[in-house]
Order: sequence, then structure tokens, then C-alpha cells
Amino acid sequence: MILLFAAFAVKAQDNAVQPMDGTECSNLFFKALLEEDSNVLSNLLANDFTVVSFQGQTVDGGQLQQAVAEGHIVIESGMLSGARTRTYGDVAVVTGQWSAKGRIENNGFQGELSYMTVCVKSGGRWKVSAVQFTPIQ
Repeated sequence: MILLFAAFAVKAQDNAVQPMDGTECSNLFFKALLEEDSNVLSNLLANDFTVVSFQGQTVDGGQLQQAVAEGHIVIESGMLSGARTRTYGDVAVVTGQWSAKGRIENNGFQGELSYMTVCVKSGGRWKVSAVQFTPIQ
């Protein structure tokens, strides 16, 4: 019985989101935020992931996953535009704009943000290593 459960667990990990390139990796990150899917985030975020928030604070991957899972970060709507990807071997830098509306710990926000995601290919899989958000004024 234990071996059967272990086989299903391994199969479930194989079915995890596996982006084909840095652009898809970045897009899946934003989709996971919009869908409040901390499991997808767990599969997408590099072990040393950090995000630089609107006010310049840094948040690590575990904190982000927990905040999404517990509903402290809720993205009600989000639309990406103007994405540009520059790929350097196993590193992709994606920049663009994100029109987003949501709540962070019950504090609402709505507006245009400039973003940069850094995605790296490690162990044959693309992962998000860093994200930075800057409000467009």
C-alpha cells in the first residue's frame, strides 16, 4: 500500500507545471498568483527565490507561498502587456507591465505595475528566481 501511494506521489510530481522557456515560466508565475495556486508556485519558484514588493521589501519564496495559500495575497484581476524576454543561455529576463487589482493583507491596490522576472533553467527545469514590481506613476 505504501509503495502504491509513493508511486502516485512521484507521478503527481511528474505532472507538475514544467514551462518550456523563460517567457512561459514568467507567465505561469502570474497565472498562479491570479489563480491563488500555491502548489503551482511551489513548483515554479527556485529555492533562492525573492520578490521585491511595491515598497521595496523583499519576500522569500516560502513567505510568498504561505501568503497566497492563507489568502493574505489575493489578486482579483491581472493583465500582462508589453512583455519582452531576453534569454542568455539558461537565464531569461522578462520585463513588462501588469495591470492588477487585489489585496495584500486586506489593503486593496489597483494600478499599473512594471515588472521584471528572472527565470533560470536548473536541472532541466525553468524556475522563477526573482521578481521585482514597481508602480508606474
